[in-house]
Amino acid sequence: MKLNESEYDCLLHGIYATLERPAAWKDFCAQLRAALDVASIQLSAFDRQRELFSWADGFTLMETEPLEFIPSLYRDDARLEWLRACAPGKWLYCCTDVGHSRGQAVFEPCVLAGGGRFVSLCKLIDSGTLTAMIACRRNEADGPLPEAGRALLERLTPHLIRAMRLSLRRLLPDADSLAGQPRAPAMLVSAIGEVLHSNEPAQRLLRATSLVRVRSKRIALAAPFQTRFLEDMAISEARLKNRVSGARAAAARLRALRIVSAADRAAAKESSGDEAGTPLPAAPEVLYAFYSVVTPGEASTADLRAMAAVTFYHPRSAPAVDEQVLATAFDLSPAECRIVHLLVDGFTPKEIAARVSVQYDTVRKQLQSIYLKTATRRQPDLLRLLMNLPTRGRPGADTH
Repeated sequence: MKLNESEYDCLLHGIYATLERPAAWKDFCAQLRAALDVASIQLSAFDRQRELFSWADGFTLMETEPLEFIPSLYRDDARLEWLRACAPGKWLYCCTDVGHSRGQAVFEPCVLAGGGRFVSLCKLIDSGTLTAMIACRRNEADGPLPEAGRALLERLTPHLIRAMRLSLRRLLPDADSLAGQPRAPAMLVSAIGEVLHSNEPAQRLLRATSLVRVRSKRIALAAPFQTRFLEDMAISEARLKNRVSGARAAAARLRALRIVSAADRAAAKESSGDEAGTPLPAAPEVLYAFYSVVTPGEASTADLRAMAAVTFYHPRSAPAVDEQVLATAFDLSPAECRIVHLLVDGFTPKEIAARVSVQYDTVRKQLQSIYLKTATRRQPDLLRLLMNLPTRGRPGADTH
């Protein structure tokens, strides 16, 4: 399996969509099943106090086993006792029997096997009275889950745990107000800048900012980002056509552009040398563009055309991230929430330090804490995560 960053973003969006709509777990299971190419995805929960068992659609029990058998199995089976002792967040890669293990550990209660030979499972929550877990099953002919699939599961795990916790605790006060969250603006752009496709949010973005335009069916970014983008695309396409070693991996790498107008850049440069006490400038208008280079799967080298899958985040027109979600989903402090909001509004860490009257080192340490709590590694990763979280309306914003 080979997953690009756009497909990963879709899975991430699917996870956090469950905060708005619990039934979205079914959609996420279907997405993950297709991404991993597995026989089924099982999402299940056991309430030990009341001996209740529930599962998401797509979790299939063996038809010969009645549902009422499961509580006693969960209470008495020694293998499940072993699973209860396993730490949440740790994936176990198992096989259902020794004869087909292919070197995998053998562990899977028959009632949950459902005909699958190779099982990857992870306990997401274990509160003492409630256990929730997710399992992926592959058939004998498919073999164990490959390393790329395991890496994807490990990457998604912290987000699955957070979403599951919030789903079970019902912390969001008004789910109806979160319904209908718009998807991110997105475009598919050729190596020469031709816009091959754009979604409805991208059309709204074009009306909201001058930092990106479409002229004569070609994308036009504010200078000097247009030149930088097209040069990168041309180099990527040439390397792919010449079959340069590592070209495909390099093309699939996610890039991020922080696009600011020339006037705002000049104002920021001037203000950086101002004396203390000078009024701080307003937040610059910023447009974030995230892209990776993709190619048609069946294209020959001669006909190969590189395309950029681009998603945008425009803080001024996008709905604001709900601060309660930041606090409850990621355990961010009020000071860290403030840093996040200033960051997405376009301020650099040094500008944030000046705005909140703290040392730059303090902001840098707070950012490191934010990255750790959100399972991100850098600012573009954090912004892409925020794009997939439930939002609250921004006064005067056009969300239709």
